Amino acid sequence: MTPLLEATDLVKTFTVKTSPFAPPRQLRAVDGVTLRVAPGETLGIAGESGCGKSTLGKLLLGLLPPDGGTISYNGQALTAGSRRERLTLRKNLQMIFQDPFSSLNPRMRVGDIIGEPLIIHQLVPKTALRDQVLQLMGKVGLLPEHLHRYPHEFSGGQRQRIGIARALAASPQLIVADEPVSALDLSIQAQIINLLQELKREFGLAYIFIAHDLSVVRHMSDRVAIMYLGKIVETGEREAIFSNFRHPYTEALLSAIPRIGGAADGRRIILQGDPPTPLNPPPGCPFHPRCPYAEQICSTIVPQLTEKGHGHLAACHFSEKLYSRG
Repeated sequence: MTPLLEATDLVKTFTVKTSPFAPPRQLRAVDGVTLRVAPGETLGIAGESGCGKSTLGKLLLGLLPPDGGTISYNGQALTAGSRRERLTLRKNLQMIFQDPFSSLNPRMRVGDIIGEPLIIHQLVPKTALRDQVLQLMGKVGLLPEHLHRYPHEFSGGQRQRIGIARALAASPQLIVADEPVSALDLSIQAQIINLLQELKREFGLAYIFIAHDLSVVRHMSDRVAIMYLGKIVETGEREAIFSNFRHPYTEALLSAIPRIGGAADGRRIILQGDPPTPLNPPPGCPFHPRCPYAEQICSTIVPQLTEKGHGHLAACHFSEKLYSRG
């Protein structure tokens, strides 16, 4: 089956200055990421803050240009063709942003915000625009009287519903949800997650669901990719990741999930030190300065993302030794 979206060896580097008198330095936010998403599938991407999740999401949608690698949608390169052809491709790929307070134009009314993609992509005649916007608002739980209000008149959860309606307007096949519930109260988070799942079933959507909360990732995802310092260090089916992990970083993340009575095996893994800066990544395995199992080889040779089981890949020199089952 041709993947709906496929990325190969994606690289994104930013030039930053750490002080007014220091020379510019290179920050590699995404470092050789390869992934694919099938039609109707939800791929969860998890990792600590600063690992490159949001940058990856923006690269996949063309909001940032990659410095290396390729991205294709239904087998067609997203950067190929004329501007009109690229626009047609990209209407099938939409985004729900993390912050519902800054991702909406405060000077536009709700009806105009949701209707803008319909106008840009010329999806409905002007005479039908209002009815289509009202229909989208109903899909996400907004009322008709909200049509002429401004974003500041809504709560965080309602603003995120506006963002979801805007993403749905272009009738996409894939939506990148960049931590869509992290800025919301817990009870509102559950409502938005349930809404996203209902929309997936109704419209046959595929999601790339970016989050740092592994409980939410497990609830939403069919497959999961774990990122660390710009790289994917483990990926596989949801239950393979949560029940049969193959990387020490994944093990540490899972041990930190709050549970009644503590961790499942009574052991909480406390990683030593802070995550390395992408301005000066360590040699060898990027996780080795914090890994409790690191050996000499880990500080010199970068482990490759290799298959450890059917569709289950990990980048660790000692996966079989540490996590063999049976």
